[in-house]
Amino acid sequence: MIDSANNDDIIILQNDLHLCVFHRLRRWNNTNIDIFTQKSREAIQQAEKLTYDYGNPEIRQSHILLALLEQEDGLIPKLIQKMDIDLNYFRNDITQMVQNLPKVSGNVQVQVSNDANQVLIHGEDEAKAMGDSYVSVEHLFLAMQKYPDREIKQKFREFGLTRERFLQALQTVRGNQQANTDNPEATYEALEKYGYDMVERARDQKLDPVIGRDS
Repeated sequence: MIDSANNDDIIILQNDLHLCVFHRLRRWNNTNIDIFTQKSREAIQQAEKLTYDYGNPEIRQSHILLALLEQEDGLIPKLIQKMDIDLNYFRNDITQMVQNLPKVSGNVQVQVSNDANQVLIHGEDEAKAMGDSYVSVEHLFLAMQKYPDREIKQKFREFGLTRERFLQALQTVRGNQQANTDNPEATYEALEKYGYDMVERARDQKLDPVIGRDS
């Protein structure tokens, strides 16, 4: 039976595990972790957890991608489906990719691979290029498309997952909204739902008449 003191220690260790990747990024790259959105931080933390869970020695791009694909009500899974890609099939492929990575045993501190590092560094570049103040999940995905490692590049090609297709799908969800808060994905979701509701009301002829328009 675990006493309360030991249980508190476990919680602290788990929190430290989730924070250490950000500490390393700040130390190595001078990365400003404060400009990552909530969902981006969650994805990076989950990528590190996946690395430990699968016994891998370093965080790879496949860990980040799988973390993005596993986000509940996440933006990336929605965009994959909007591109008419079978989400479950794609996610299973990436899971298999992670399972096939080299494994280590013992008490090993997980590192961030150079390729994964490129995604995190250039995610900020993608955000700036789009006029955004925060690095959101779409910026991480775009950076991965621009700087994929060998396995991810092959998988993207296999599924026809091009940058152009992704940007087109993103436009249908994001519109002209910008990532200027730490939770812009919630704004995208609300915008998409509002647009869907308007279309449905128009189909049902339930929209209010515009004042001044001839009947």
